[in-house]
Amino acid sequence: MARQIVEITKEPEFFQLLKKKKKGTFSILYRSLWCSNCKKIMVKVDEWSKLDGDEIVYVVDSWNLPKSFASFGITSAPSLVKINGGRIRVDVEYPKVWSYFNAPKKA
Repeated sequence: MARQIVEITKEPEFFQLLKKKKKGTFSILYRSLWCSNCKKIMVKVDEWSKLDGDEIVYVVDSWNLPKSFASFGITSAPSLVKINGGRIRVDVEYPKVWSYFNAPKKA
């Protein structure tokens, strides 16, 4: 099974996603289109998505969905919100976000 990366660009889509947070398991990656660290993370996300797994990561950006950043008190990008059956963890430190997507090197 392949991992999924889903870009969310419309507010109704984002708010539908939030309705699933009590029972769902997924992550939301917050990024800025102008941030060099966010660009590096997106390269890692692309590599990560090609590996086996069943995770889903939704990607939102500060240009299309600025209100979405207030949902979890996100003040910097990149940030990662991990949701697992109502439990929410917010990682705002770049090294933690990087390590989540750090795909192992292929031999």
